[in-house]
Amino acid sequence: MSASPSCARTCARSAAWPAASPRRPRRAAIDEVVRGAELHDIGKMAMPDAILHKPGPLDDGEWAFVRQHTIIGERILAAAPALRPVARLVRASHERWDGGGYPDRLSGETIPLGARIIAVCDSFDAMRSDRAYRPGCSEEEALAELRRCAGSQFDAVVVDAVCAELAAAPHSPRSLQA
Repeated sequence: MSASPSCARTCARSAAWPAASPRRPRRAAIDEVVRGAELHDIGKMAMPDAILHKPGPLDDGEWAFVRQHTIIGERILAAAPALRPVARLVRASHERWDGGGYPDRLSGETIPLGARIIAVCDSFDAMRSDRAYRPGCSEEEALAELRRCAGSQFDAVVVDAVCAELAAAPHSPRSLQA
Protein backbone atom coordinates (compact mmCIF):
# COMPACT_ATOMS: atom_id res chain seq x y z
CA MET A 1 0.00 0.00 0.00
CA SER A 2 1.20 3.46 -0.71
CA ALA A 3 0.08 6.61 1.03
CA SER A 4 -1.86 9.11 -1.01
CA PRO A 5 -0.09 12.44 -0.53
CA SER A 6 -0.77 13.50 -4.11
CA CYS A 7 -4.48 12.75 -3.73
CA ALA A 8 -4.52 14.81 -0.54
CA ARG A 9 -2.72 17.69 -2.28
CA THR A 10 -5.21 17.57 -5.15
CA CYS A 11 -8.09 17.71 -2.65
CA ALA A 12 -6.48 20.51 -0.65
CA ARG A 13 -5.84 22.63 -3.75
CA SER A 14 -9.17 21.86 -5.35
CA ALA A 15 -12.00 24.37 -5.53
CA ALA A 16 -14.50 21.51 -5.40
CA TRP A 17 -15.86 22.46 -1.98
CA PRO A 18 -17.04 25.98 -2.83
CA ALA A 19 -18.37 24.93 -6.25
CA ALA A 20 -20.05 21.74 -5.07
CA SER A 21 -21.55 23.04 -1.83
CA PRO A 22 -24.21 25.72 -1.41
CA ARG A 23 -22.45 27.11 1.65
CA ARG A 24 -18.85 27.64 2.64
CA PRO A 25 -17.51 24.56 4.43
CA ARG A 26 -16.05 24.60 7.92
CA ARG A 27 -12.28 24.39 8.07
CA ALA A 28 -12.73 21.12 9.97
CA ALA A 29 -14.73 19.66 7.06
CA ILE A 30 -11.96 20.55 4.61
CA ASP A 31 -9.41 19.02 6.97
CA GLU A 32 -11.52 15.83 7.13
CA VAL A 33 -11.46 15.56 3.33
CA VAL A 34 -7.70 16.07 3.18
CA ARG A 35 -7.18 13.55 5.98
CA GLY A 36 -9.57 11.16 4.24
CA ALA A 37 -7.61 11.53 1.01
CA GLU A 38 -4.39 10.74 2.84
CA LEU A 39 -5.91 7.67 4.51
CA HIS A 40 -8.54 6.44 2.05
CA ASP A 41 -6.56 3.31 1.12
CA ILE A 42 -5.26 2.49 4.62
CA GLY A 43 -7.27 -0.74 4.56
CA LYS A 44 -4.97 -2.01 1.83
CA MET A 45 -2.46 -2.73 4.60
CA ALA A 46 -4.50 -5.91 5.10
CA MET A 47 -4.10 -6.92 1.45
CA PRO A 48 -1.34 -9.30 0.33
CA ASP A 49 1.39 -7.65 -1.74
CA ALA A 50 0.86 -10.34 -4.38
CA ILE A 51 -2.58 -8.86 -5.05
CA LEU A 52 -1.68 -5.19 -4.65
CA HIS A 53 1.30 -5.41 -7.01
CA LYS A 54 -0.02 -8.03 -9.42
CA PRO A 55 1.17 -7.09 -12.92
CA GLY A 56 -1.94 -8.48 -14.63
CA PRO A 57 -5.69 -8.34 -14.09
CA LEU A 58 -7.18 -9.46 -10.81
CA ASP A 59 -9.53 -12.46 -10.79
CA ASP A 60 -13.00 -12.26 -9.21
CA GLY A 61 -11.81 -13.56 -5.83
CA GLU A 62 -8.96 -11.06 -5.71
CA TRP A 63 -11.32 -8.20 -6.59
CA ALA A 64 -13.73 -9.27 -3.85
CA PHE A 65 -10.83 -9.20 -1.39
CA VAL A 66 -9.63 -5.76 -2.55
CA ARG A 67 -13.14 -4.33 -2.29
CA GLN A 68 -13.02 -5.02 1.45
CA HIS A 69 -10.24 -2.46 1.97
CA THR A 70 -12.67 0.44 2.46
CA ILE A 71 -14.47 -1.42 5.26
CA ILE A 72 -11.17 -2.40 6.87
CA GLY A 73 -9.97 1.21 6.60
CA GLU A 74 -13.17 2.47 8.20
CA ARG A 75 -12.70 0.05 11.11
CA ILE A 76 -9.09 1.09 11.63
CA LEU A 77 -9.94 4.80 11.68
CA ALA A 78 -13.17 4.47 13.70
CA ALA A 79 -11.12 3.09 16.59
CA ALA A 80 -9.87 6.65 17.13
CA PRO A 81 -12.81 8.92 18.09
CA ALA A 82 -11.20 11.96 16.43
CA LEU A 83 -11.05 10.08 13.10
CA ARG A 84 -14.65 8.80 13.01
CA PRO A 85 -15.79 11.48 10.52
CA VAL A 86 -12.81 10.57 8.31
CA ALA A 87 -13.67 6.86 8.64
CA ARG A 88 -17.07 7.57 7.04
CA LEU A 89 -15.36 9.21 4.04
CA VAL A 90 -12.88 6.35 3.72
CA ARG A 91 -15.70 3.79 3.61
CA ALA A 92 -17.47 5.72 0.83
CA SER A 93 -14.38 6.75 -1.17
CA HIS A 94 -14.89 4.03 -3.81
CA GLU A 95 -18.62 4.53 -4.30
CA ARG A 96 -19.79 5.65 -7.73
CA TRP A 97 -22.30 8.37 -8.58
CA ASP A 98 -24.36 5.79 -10.53
CA GLY A 99 -24.43 3.29 -7.64
CA GLY A 100 -21.94 0.86 -9.16
CA GLY A 101 -19.22 1.35 -6.54
CA TYR A 102 -18.41 -0.39 -3.29
CA PRO A 103 -18.88 -1.36 -0.51
CA ASP A 104 -22.47 -0.13 -0.06
CA ARG A 105 -23.48 0.70 -3.65
CA LEU A 106 -24.44 4.24 -2.62
CA SER A 107 -25.41 6.60 -5.40
CA GLY A 108 -25.72 10.31 -6.06
CA GLU A 109 -25.96 12.63 -3.11
CA THR A 110 -26.22 9.74 -0.64
CA ILE A 111 -22.44 9.53 -1.06
CA PRO A 112 -20.86 12.05 1.33
CA LEU A 113 -19.55 15.08 -0.57
CA GLY A 114 -16.07 14.60 0.89
CA ALA A 115 -15.95 11.03 -0.45
CA ARG A 116 -17.06 12.27 -3.90
CA ILE A 117 -14.20 14.78 -3.89
CA ILE A 118 -11.71 12.12 -2.77
CA ALA A 119 -12.90 9.79 -5.56
CA VAL A 120 -12.25 12.38 -8.27
CA CYS A 121 -8.87 13.43 -6.87
CA ASP A 122 -7.76 9.84 -6.31
CA SER A 123 -8.77 8.84 -9.83
CA PHE A 124 -6.91 11.79 -11.34
CA ASP A 125 -3.77 10.90 -9.41
CA ALA A 126 -4.13 7.17 -10.18
CA MET A 127 -4.41 7.84 -13.90
CA ARG A 128 -1.34 10.07 -13.82
CA SER A 129 0.77 7.54 -11.87
CA ASP A 130 2.68 4.62 -13.30
CA ARG A 131 1.32 1.24 -12.20
CA ALA A 132 2.80 -2.27 -12.42
CA TYR A 133 0.35 -3.01 -15.26
CA ARG A 134 0.43 0.33 -17.18
CA PRO A 135 2.23 3.66 -17.47
CA GLY A 136 0.61 6.85 -16.22
CA CYS A 137 -1.25 9.01 -18.73
CA SER A 138 -0.89 12.69 -19.55
CA GLU A 139 -2.65 15.48 -17.67
CA GLU A 140 -4.91 16.08 -20.64
CA GLU A 141 -5.86 12.41 -20.90
CA ALA A 142 -6.63 12.19 -17.18
CA LEU A 143 -8.80 15.32 -17.26
CA ALA A 144 -10.62 14.03 -20.37
CA GLU A 145 -11.31 10.72 -18.62
CA LEU A 146 -12.70 12.49 -15.56
CA ARG A 147 -15.02 14.51 -17.83
CA ARG A 148 -16.04 11.37 -19.75
CA CYS A 149 -17.02 9.65 -16.48
CA ALA A 150 -18.78 12.70 -14.98
CA GLY A 151 -22.39 11.84 -14.22
CA SER A 152 -21.76 8.09 -14.18
CA GLN A 153 -18.72 7.24 -12.08
CA PHE A 154 -18.27 10.72 -10.61
CA ASP A 155 -20.39 13.65 -9.44
CA ALA A 156 -20.33 15.98 -12.47
CA VAL A 157 -20.29 19.10 -10.28
CA VAL A 158 -17.20 17.87 -8.42
CA VAL A 159 -15.48 16.90 -11.70
CA ASP A 160 -16.17 20.36 -13.15
CA ALA A 161 -14.84 22.07 -10.04
CA VAL A 162 -11.68 19.95 -9.81
CA CYS A 163 -10.95 20.25 -13.55
CA ALA A 164 -11.49 24.01 -13.47
CA GLU A 165 -9.19 24.42 -10.48
CA LEU A 166 -6.47 22.25 -11.99
CA ALA A 167 -6.68 24.16 -15.28
CA ALA A 168 -6.72 27.61 -13.66
CA ALA A 169 -4.22 27.09 -10.86
CA PRO A 170 -0.79 28.71 -11.18
CA HIS A 171 0.76 25.26 -10.68
CA SER A 172 0.72 22.42 -13.16
CA PRO A 173 -1.34 19.32 -12.26
CA ARG A 174 1.96 17.48 -12.61
CA SER A 175 3.21 19.33 -9.51
CA LEU A 176 0.38 17.78 -7.51
CA GLN A 177 2.17 14.44 -7.70
CA ALA A 178 5.50 15.69 -6.36
